[in-house]
Amino acid sequence: MARPEKIAQVDAVEASIGAARSIVLSDLTGLNVAKITELRRRCRAAGVELKVVKNTLAKRGIEKTAAKALAPYFEGPTAIAISRETENMPAKVLAKFASEHELPKFKAGFVDGAVLDAKGVLALSKLPTKGELVSQLMGGIQGPARNLLSVMQGPARNLASVLKQISEKQS
Repeated sequence: MARPEKIAQVDAVEASIGAARSIVLSDLTGLNVAKITELRRRCRAAGVELKVVKNTLAKRGIEKTAAKALAPYFEGPTAIAISRETENMPAKVLAKFASEHELPKFKAGFVDGAVLDAKGVLALSKLPTKGELVSQLMGGIQGPARNLLSVMQGPARNLASVLKQISEKQS
């Protein structure tokens, strides 16, 4: 008979993964408690949920979700980073932390129904976020309009400058 604590953990994993926009699996082996605490703090600040659950419970939790293809990657120590907001934030946070500390190592990821290998997760971490893309788009749209306005104001600015010089000369 299953213990209530385990059933609750399986349900929690199923609920978290079911509502996720992106999932990244990583291996935290080699990180001490202070570094894992720092990683958890960074994840929380970025809106990413970091869980460490027994592999058997995690496999049971993902059985009924779209991410059931991740089951083979639950071997050895595995941490699950989940984002409900963006597709690449878990990968970005973990990749930045890994670049500073050489750990954790990526195992796999799951975005939009597709399973990504470690290289795919690393590539995902290098993509700009939605906010960055919107700001780039707005800058691209505003640039030509700003240039046109500057060109149109040029003759008036030149006329004002000439009139000012004439008035200074006459004074």
